[in-house]
Amino acid sequence: MAFSTHKLANGLQLVFEEIPRIRSAATGFLANTGSRDEPAQLAGVSHFLEHMCFKGTAKRDWRQLSLDVDDLGAMWNAYTWWEGTAYFHWVQSERIHDSIDILSDMMRSTLPNEEFDMEKKVILEEIAMYNDRPDAIIFDELIQSAFAGHPLGQSILGTEETVGGIQRDEMADYFDRRYAPNNLTFIVTGRFDRNEVIRTVESCCGDWTSHPADPNQTPPEFSSSSTVRHKDGVAREHVAFAVPAPSARDTSSVTADLLAAYLGASTNSRLFWSIIQKGLADEASADYYGFSDSGLFYLYLSVDPGNAARVMDIVRTELKALGNGIDTDALERAKTKAATSLVCSGQHGLHRFSQIVGDLSTDTPLKSLDEHLAEIDGVSADSISAYLSEYPVDIEPALIALGPLDEATW
Repeated sequence: MAFSTHKLANGLQLVFEEIPRIRSAATGFLANTGSRDEPAQLAGVSHFLEHMCFKGTAKRDWRQLSLDVDDLGAMWNAYTWWEGTAYFHWVQSERIHDSIDILSDMMRSTLPNEEFDMEKKVILEEIAMYNDRPDAIIFDELIQSAFAGHPLGQSILGTEETVGGIQRDEMADYFDRRYAPNNLTFIVTGRFDRNEVIRTVESCCGDWTSHPADPNQTPPEFSSSSTVRHKDGVAREHVAFAVPAPSARDTSSVTADLLAAYLGASTNSRLFWSIIQKGLADEASADYYGFSDSGLFYLYLSVDPGNAARVMDIVRTELKALGNGIDTDALERAKTKAATSLVCSGQHGLHRFSQIVGDLSTDTPLKSLDEHLAEIDGVSADSISAYLSEYPVDIEPALIALGPLDEATW
């Protein structure tokens, strides 16, 4: 697999990863705009805009878009997160040019008036649905707590108030600025003719007008605090807490990922043996998430309220025990599982597209699967020890608890 790039005169960046042995290609656009790029009063506009890009263009209404993609035989979708919005197709290699035509057309949506209010109702229903699910909203709330007052702490979905108040002209202004070609990247991975792809993208996107770049944000500052919120109609106590971790582009991000797997993977991890296997909680996991300029190492628990104090004591014990050394056999198992997951997902077009998008959105250098595997292989008990010295995990965290409890019992 080999990466290459090309840039159009208007600033649109093209990224290619050639995998000649397969007969498909995953194509799509990364818009370098997500919830952290939104003015506070427009929180949720990036996700709302993602929906609107499926609602019609000057060439196709929403029905025709859907029919054309069906004719193409593509698997297609889009997603929005804190640092970007991505739109993708997965098609047979010989259909890639039709895919580019449709995707580029969507990037110039007309934001049709007749669809705007209807789609706003869809988003508001989605917000209400997520608010009914503590397991779905708790990580969003954890980030809001950890990065309080910073745009990175804004909800991806927004709130009922902010989404309800968004006007079409406000979205159109945001769309013009944030979907300018110099803030977009076209990505293709799989089998394709590079020169033909460049010609097609140039034909579809070459006349787009660039826009001055918005200023970069300052990195967020971590804030430790604890919030216990009673939630009616919930039987389990949902607890999530986080400590600072490196950014996605930091070389120690792979170590953070493997430390999380060693501590809290769904099977054969420290938390699995000390909590799940003993029937004390239905979930006790650890994970790492890296942003472009910061990161979080976080744990999530779903537990009977009567067991919450005992489970939290066990978690604290396990976190402190990390400083006493790592079980090298268990670490090797975690590394093997991580490598297997990477290889298997790398052979799935859409997963590979998402991996590339994730790296591009955080300014992480693009790496081949072999380079990623070498990074995993290089993690050791010593490198985890060095990581814990720089990023201790047993410090005062940012903590959110949602469920039957009115106050912390731990």
